[in-house]
Amino acid sequence: MEKNKKAVLFYGIPACGHTFSNLYLAGRLAEAGFRVIYYSTDSFREIIEANGCEYRAYPVDERTLELTDGEKLPKLYRLILQYTWDMLPELLTQAWRERPCGVIFESLALWGRLIGKQLSVPGASFYSIAAVDWTWSRPERGRLLPASPWRKGLGAYMPGFSAGFFRYLGELPRAFGYACRLKRRYGARQLGLLPVLMNRGDCNLCGYSRLFQPGGRAFGPNYRFLGPLSVRRTVTERNDFLLPRRPYLYISLGTIFNRDEKLFRTVTEQLGGKEEWRVVLIREGEAFTESSFPENFIVRPFVNQNEVLAHASLFLTAGGVNSIHEALYFGVPCLMCPQQGEQLLNARQFERLGFGRILRDPDRLLQEVRACMELKKHWDEKKRRQMISVFSDRGERF
Repeated sequence: MEKNKKAVLFYGIPACGHTFSNLYLAGRLAEAGFRVIYYSTDSFREIIEANGCEYRAYPVDERTLELTDGEKLPKLYRLILQYTWDMLPELLTQAWRERPCGVIFESLALWGRLIGKQLSVPGASFYSIAAVDWTWSRPERGRLLPASPWRKGLGAYMPGFSAGFFRYLGELPRAFGYACRLKRRYGARQLGLLPVLMNRGDCNLCGYSRLFQPGGRAFGPNYRFLGPLSVRRTVTERNDFLLPRRPYLYISLGTIFNRDEKLFRTVTEQLGGKEEWRVVLIREGEAFTESSFPENFIVRPFVNQNEVLAHASLFLTAGGVNSIHEALYFGVPCLMCPQQGEQLLNARQFERLGFGRILRDPDRLLQEVRACMELKKHWDEKKRRQMISVFSDRGERF
């Protein structure tokens, strides 16, 4: 019976932010009667299957996949081309066997775009990060000049990435070598830096609202802003503690936080021992035990984030797209400590929209926490509701 369903091949990126962003969409397709075959790695098998999809492993050692460091753009560009070259023969063989009616691919998954072209089936790109439309388009209403890539996302990304870009220019010759091979063997096109880092499909699906997208008004009808989907996915994480009754802060700053001892000390020294609130902290690593933290801290390597955010007073976050939108869904202000270029873009957007503040001086953490909590008294609730609605894009404006 399952084999008689129309198949959709979903090519994911095996990282939490990317996977959690699109699983709800994949699950909805499965509910609609499609056989959704979701490609990832074994670490994500449980959550993929919990959301109604059929898991399939990429034909590569999970330990060799390295697509999460967006700071090193030339290296990321080379790796995407290299993985595409390495995996495409086996992935194409499997795709021809399945005869899908369409493919969906993460915006970094070049191999998904090329498979759609080889099979001549519709291909949709999914953006779990703010998009860059690298094409020129007709002028927006009230403007004389065409909408440029700079207006459509590129200008917002540049401040956070320009410095690190030049340090990795040595990756480009190898990247160009893989691009030439893909062009010769598969007739692949659009293999420049921007087209590979921001793969466009016949349709482009964004896992956030148009209000959040830099230059959102300039994006044409082939971009659909679905709203934040991660909060609606089926969750497999379970909390092994009772949430505090009094107000609490939730802190999750990612893997860089685990290595930043100065920031770690600042957090524990300024927030430790405060009677007015508890702190739920994500801290990875076997060397850390809860007994080494202040008494008002609950420390875990992971939590059910939605359950924690549902009752939190403030979220101290690195600024990932999913995290800040999940906080927005539950009406929690964000104090953001961006640690790479994409997070800086997100943090600036959220600060401009009035839903958070950027922590520019960690030594003033306590004052910033209190100031950020005040945002909720003054923010635009109508705009918040617009930003958390899903499947309702009507081209809303800033």
